[in-house]
Amino acid sequence: MKATFYVSDDGPDYLNNNVFTATHFSNGLKNYLFMFADLRQQLAAAGIDLATQDIHPVEESELVIAIDQVAFFQTYARRPGQRLYLIINEPATYFPEVWRRENHTVFDRVFTYDYTLADGHKYIHHYFALDLADYPPFEPVSAAEFEQRKLLVLMAGMLELNKPRAGSPSLLYPRYRTLAWFGRHWPDRFDFFSRGIEDKIYRSFPGLGLLQRVLPASIAGLIADKVASRRRRFVESLNRGPVPANAKLRTIRQYRFAVCYENSRLPGYLSEKIFDCLFAGCVPVYLGEPDVGRFIPEGCLVNREAFSSDAELADFLERMPYAQYQKYMVAIEQFLQSPEIEKFSSAANAQIITSAILKDAGIEGNS
Repeated sequence: MKATFYVSDDGPDYLNNNVFTATHFSNGLKNYLFMFADLRQQLAAAGIDLATQDIHPVEESELVIAIDQVAFFQTYARRPGQRLYLIINEPATYFPEVWRRENHTVFDRVFTYDYTLADGHKYIHHYFALDLADYPPFEPVSAAEFEQRKLLVLMAGMLELNKPRAGSPSLLYPRYRTLAWFGRHWPDRFDFFSRGIEDKIYRSFPGLGLLQRVLPASIAGLIADKVASRRRRFVESLNRGPVPANAKLRTIRQYRFAVCYENSRLPGYLSEKIFDCLFAGCVPVYLGEPDVGRFIPEGCLVNREAFSSDAELADFLERMPYAQYQKYMVAIEQFLQSPEIEKFSSAANAQIITSAILKDAGIEGNS
């Protein structure tokens, strides 16, 4: 059976079946993409040949799986018997159209990590899948190592320097606020690593639109340049540069704590950020999933929402003795060695999708 995996055609990273491989990614491999390789293998075992749309055109396939793509299918005339599926992975902060319920009508099923949508029929819940097999074994932290570590680290390629609109799920501004506080107050105990922030982030500020309407373009542009230069100078003064993917966990382990804010606050959106910290033996300072305790024991992390300010957080982290820190390490090790961790694996979550597809195809149990 021929099947299409409909991916973004913005560049070569995903097409030509590259989405199913561990190479060809210009911006670094996203951990959750390993689920798609597992999905392809599981479907192949049931006689379903899955390939990207440049290899298997949509109109030639019996089933189509779209990943964060909805626009094309709003006007697509499916042929009789053809089944359409949608997998939602990216948050609404960046792809709002993918989350609009009216855009889901054309799909037979929608697979999402948002457990508040899941009904077991139209909407099927899966976890934000990770390549758990690629993580190294957990190593306990000795008292000597604890004393040698710096206090806090933040690794991020995305920030927002302006306060978002009310009700926005974006956490990029809180991430920046924490970066700015520790960068100004505790620069010797805090490190920031980044591949660089996009120039448009520095150039955007409240009131810019008004200035562009009332001032000549050259003057408005000059003001934007000055604001961007000042902001960039501050952020880049803290930036120690990018960390290679193969050195990420090794770098995190040099710190007692890591700022671990998701890009968005959404139900079920629990990305690789927190797992990177746990496997590295570093306590995450977490902000994101509203009910993180339903996924990861609260004893494994410091919940940022428990503190009214970064100053209060800093005081808590600074005062923590090794004996208290060790309790976090014990909780983390117990969680990582428990059966609970497996539900986040690529294979387990690919199986959720595979099972639903095979059931619809009438070949349930052949995977």
